[in-house]
Amino acid sequence: MYLAKRDVEYFTRTEDKIEIIEFKSPVPSGIERVDRAKALLFKSNNSKKGIVFIHGTGQRNFDHLKYYPLIFSKSGYTTLMPVLPYHFERTPEGQKSGLSFIKGTDKQLAKRFDQAVTEILTWVDYLERMGFKEINIMGFSFGGMIATISMAIDKRIRKGSFVVTGGNYEYITWHSIATKVLRVNYEENKLCTPLICNIKHRIFERMIEEFNDLKDLEKMHPCFTYDPSIFAKFIKPENVIFFEALFDLFIPKKSSKDLWERMGRPHKYRLFSGHLTSHLFFRRYIAGKTLEFFKEE
Repeated sequence: MYLAKRDVEYFTRTEDKIEIIEFKSPVPSGIERVDRAKALLFKSNNSKKGIVFIHGTGQRNFDHLKYYPLIFSKSGYTTLMPVLPYHFERTPEGQKSGLSFIKGTDKQLAKRFDQAVTEILTWVDYLERMGFKEINIMGFSFGGMIATISMAIDKRIRKGSFVVTGGNYEYITWHSIATKVLRVNYEENKLCTPLICNIKHRIFERMIEEFNDLKDLEKMHPCFTYDPSIFAKFIKPENVIFFEALFDLFIPKKSSKDLWERMGRPHKYRLFSGHLTSHLFFRRYIAGKTLEFFKEE
């Protein structure tokens, strides 16, 4: 998992005056529209500093989040904003954007996370190929989970900004209002229950301790292989800033705290907001603190 070869060919075109980069996903799902990886490129005058900005899951959280790459590009950071698989125009016919990451078996979800993370690493490859000497990452909500795994795996990523995100799927699955569909799916198909999940997680700490190589993921429950908390120990706290929404119903407080602690308690900013209103009320603050952090030596 996360070990697929990434020798892809990149294609460039222009859409609404924004440069679009595309490639064929190195971890194909078998669905053509899902496997057409795409990112918006926001250029800056500084050709050596880059950011990969990862959006959250859902249907209405892409266009307004362009605020961040636009600000970053004006501040000297060329920014790639990928469209994650199973989102927006990459959504399978008849499905809702992002639903595939909160509905399915743990093995299906593991495959989808593998595709999403591998594509982010392929975008890092792109920036490196284009001569970028500094590559940072920022993830919003679900995007923060993908960013955590990506940064843990790829040491080319210098710094990370993680906004209203979390880890430990035991908390996310059974206590987030966003994962109600996943809970219903599990209960209807008798795939998992709070008790079964709790029993599985009794070895969670031991799996984290024994995890030293990506091949170790083969020994774990499938639901552990895409849990950001499993990967967090590989990220140095001084290379991270963390934003927590105090009234977040999507990312449970225990989930946010779990990921933050396993990252080594990096500097954290507490936002007096809910999950969705964190961007509405604090976008300037989040962007400003992120830029300030990325610019520090």
